[in-house]
Amino acid sequence: MLDLSHIPSQYPNADVQVFVGGGINAAQAVTWQKPRGKSMGHILIVGPGGNGGAGVIGANSLAGGGGGGGSGGQTSLRFPLHLIPDTLFLYLPQGGVFQNAQVSISDNLNASNIFAQAGAGAVGGNGTAVPAGGVGGSGGGAVGSTQLRLGWQFIQQAIGGQTGATGGTTGAGSSVALPTSGLLVTAGASGAGLVAAAVSGGNGGRLTPAGVFGGTPGASGAGAATFIPESGAHGYQPIPNLLYYYGGSGGASTHGSATGAGLVQASGGDGAPGCGGGGSGAALTGSTPGVVGLGGPAFCIITCW
Repeated sequence: MLDLSHIPSQYPNADVQVFVGGGINAAQAVTWQKPRGKSMGHILIVGPGGNGGAGVIGANSLAGGGGGGGSGGQTSLRFPLHLIPDTLFLYLPQGGVFQNAQVSISDNLNASNIFAQAGAGAVGGNGTAVPAGGVGGSGGGAVGSTQLRLGWQFIQQAIGGQTGATGGTTGAGSSVALPTSGLLVTAGASGAGLVAAAVSGGNGGRLTPAGVFGGTPGASGAGAATFIPESGAHGYQPIPNLLYYYGGSGGASTHGSATGAGLVQASGGDGAPGCGGGGSGAALTGSTPGVVGLGGPAFCIITCW
C-alpha cells in the first residue's frame, strides 16, 4: 500500500479531533492536548464565512438583491509533534464576525504566538435602490509567513477563500461555482433583484454546475401575485465523510404586482462551516422583511499519528 505523505493508513491508529466554532466569542479559547504515543501531527484550519447581504424592500425595479458572503480561507500544516508545546489554544469564531481563526501556543493572541491561522470571509453587501445588487463579500485572505511566525516552516498549503456572488439588479441572483483551488468550502450565492410589475420574480442564486454532489437548490421565483417567494437553501455537507461544504443559496424576489401573501421578502440560506451565507432577495414595498443567510463558523481538524 502506498504511504501518501505519511498520512495514517489505519484510522484506528490516528488521533483525530474536530473543533467547530460558533456561539462563543473569538477571545475564548478551546484547548487541545498532545496525545500520547504519536509522533506526527497535521492541522487543517478554515476561517469563518461571512453573512449574506440584505435585499432592498422598495418600488418596482428599484430594489437590488443582497450579495453572498465570502468563505473563510484555508491553511494546513504538517509537523513533528516533539517540536510543538503539549497544549495549543484554538480561537474559532462564529460566522459573520470577520475575525480570523487561529491556533496559538498561548492563551494570549499576540501575533508572535500564532502557530496556524485562516482568514475570515467578509459580509456580502446590501442591495441598493439605484437599483444595484450588493457586492459579494471577499473571501478570507491566504496567510503568509508574517501571520505564521511559528508555523510557516511546516506549511503545506495556504488558500484564500472564495468571494461571494453579486446580488441581482432587476432579476435572478448570481450563482457560485465550485472552487478549483483546493478550497473545501464555498462562498454564498446572492439574492434576486425586484423585477417589474406583472413579471415573474427572479430566482435566487445557487451553486453551479447544477447536480454536482446533488447540488444546492436555488430558490424559485414568484409567479402569481400572491405566490410566496422561496428562501435560499442552507448549505450542507453533500457527501457524508467527504470533507467538503456548501454555502447558502440566495433568496428569490417578489415582483412589482405582488399582493397579500406574496408580500414577503425571501431570506438567504445559512452557510455550512467555513462557508458564506446567501443574500436575501429584494421585495416590493410593504413586504414582511426576511433575514440574511448567516456565515458558517470556523473549524479546525487536528490529526496525530
